[in-house]
Amino acid sequence: MKHIVELIRSKMKWKLILVISTLMLFVVSFLGTVSYWQTSKIIKDDVERLSNQVLKQANLNLARHFTGYSKGFLSMSFSAEIEKWLQVRKDNRVDSFIVFQEMRDTYIAPYMYQYPEVISVTLYNANGNEINYSMKYGYRLDYSFENAGLESFMEHDYMVDVRWSNDYYFEGKPIELPVITLTKKVRFGSDTGYIKSDIDLNAALQIINELEIGNNGYGFITNGDGKIIAHPDKSLITSYISDAYFDEVNNRTSGSFFRKESNEIILFRSIDYFDWKTVIVVPYNEFTSSIYFIGKFTIVIAAAALMLSILIAVAISSSFTKRIAKLRRMIKSTARGKLDVSVDIGGNDEVAELGNAYNVMLEDLNNTVNELAESKVAGQKAVLSALQSQIDSHFLYNTLESINSLASLEGHTQIEQTTIALAKMLRYTSEYKSTVVPVEQELGHLSNYLDIMKVRMGDEFEYELTVEDEDGAMSSYCLKAILQPIVENSIKHANVQMDVPLRVKIDVSLINKEDNSYIMMRIVDNGSGFTKEKLGWFTSQLQQITLSPLHHQFNNIGLLNIHFRLQMYYYNDPYAGISLNNLEREGGAEAIVMMPFQSQVMQEVSADVL
Repeated sequence: MKHIVELIRSKMKWKLILVISTLMLFVVSFLGTVSYWQTSKIIKDDVERLSNQVLKQANLNLARHFTGYSKGFLSMSFSAEIEKWLQVRKDNRVDSFIVFQEMRDTYIAPYMYQYPEVISVTLYNANGNEINYSMKYGYRLDYSFENAGLESFMEHDYMVDVRWSNDYYFEGKPIELPVITLTKKVRFGSDTGYIKSDIDLNAALQIINELEIGNNGYGFITNGDGKIIAHPDKSLITSYISDAYFDEVNNRTSGSFFRKESNEIILFRSIDYFDWKTVIVVPYNEFTSSIYFIGKFTIVIAAAALMLSILIAVAISSSFTKRIAKLRRMIKSTARGKLDVSVDIGGNDEVAELGNAYNVMLEDLNNTVNELAESKVAGQKAVLSALQSQIDSHFLYNTLESINSLASLEGHTQIEQTTIALAKMLRYTSEYKSTVVPVEQELGHLSNYLDIMKVRMGDEFEYELTVEDEDGAMSSYCLKAILQPIVENSIKHANVQMDVPLRVKIDVSLINKEDNSYIMMRIVDNGSGFTKEKLGWFTSQLQQITLSPLHHQFNNIGLLNIHFRLQMYYYNDPYAGISLNNLEREGGAEAIVMMPFQSQVMQEVSADVL
């Protein structure tokens, strides 16, 4: 397991496979779960709907039968013949038979022919007169209405119930039948009696037996007291349903419920015109077997889809991780110093673009390394040249000292001062031990140069050097020899008008930008300023140096080289460098040098650059 985790953590291919497989597993599981849940719900609803339809149809059939029985039975009980028969005395057998024959021909026979399941009709009056008539079975010899166990029936004016009857014989043998017994008390004046009809329950049982939902589903009929009227298992007829059934079925005309104890779904509906209810019992596993099958089938499909998705994930991940691996090998080769290695990644997607960009970067890096090598060679030459110039400077110092001594002996103060200023300048520029000096020393070097130029140009040149040192600007450090070349450039290219002296003003101050302190050196002249083309060219060159200092081409232009030195020394500082402008109102050119305030020297950059 640990090996697998390490493999996934170290290989992008296996990460992609894991991500895609997890995503597919989630999608398939979600869709499978939703599909299984929805299908289960549909199957359950269909089972309930089908059961209700079967239940409704069964109720229609049962209601038609029971309504027919009741109407035929009640028509006999309200007939004129029954009124005559009630008046016949027990000992008047002839009149009793004649009236019964009339009633039989008019009502009883048509009733039995219309409903073959009617077993018998019994007439009984308070006079003790009784006639029993059956077209199917014979009666027990000792049978009588009063001794047939109908006391509970006789307590009501009209009673319909189911009972087990042993009143009949068939082929000389006693039989016991489940029958529907209809009993009605009839009264005409002071004459009273009963009319009873037994109906074979088989017709209702046939309808009940057809209430089969699935293999083990069944139906039965119960009355308002919970007594089972009809049941496929005849031994349960006249028994009572459990309290759990009765509590759910009672006081409702229709509905359904689930019995967790028996894992059954029960649906019921009242039979019209009766207080009886038809009940269907459906074992839950009858239709859940289909749901289970769908669930297993869904799992199989999901597993197959997951395996297929993993194969697709492997194929997809391999298609571009192979190229990433190729790019990775190329990067390792680069790390070992092979900058001339390039590889064709192939394709047209982002990975291909990344490979092409890396090839371009390698090419640029290789060119940069070559340029740095060339710069290093040029720097070594510059060091040799500096050493040579340092050797030559000793000769110059000695010569200048001789001139200073002669000027002092002759009393030429101006020559003496000029000679001393020039000697100081030479010492300042030929000192290669440090490339970073305090601002105060840089301004001293500039003052020596300005004094010499004042001697040379006389009244044709004026200058003003102002330093705001309230915040310690003079104590800051800056690059060496950056101001004098800019001022020299102003003197050479100012192009002032005739009879107007050249004026150069140098201001040094400390300013704040974005919570950081900067030294600002502003050099202004009163000349004609830069031409539009020259200023545009300078601005473009300065911007190129800012964006890519290493690609700066040294073209012996002092302003550009100073800007380059500032960019290299104050790397990534957005304000360090030179900016050039023309003064609109006063006229003339303006050069501004910006550098961060430094109270101590930074790690110095190689003299090859500075």
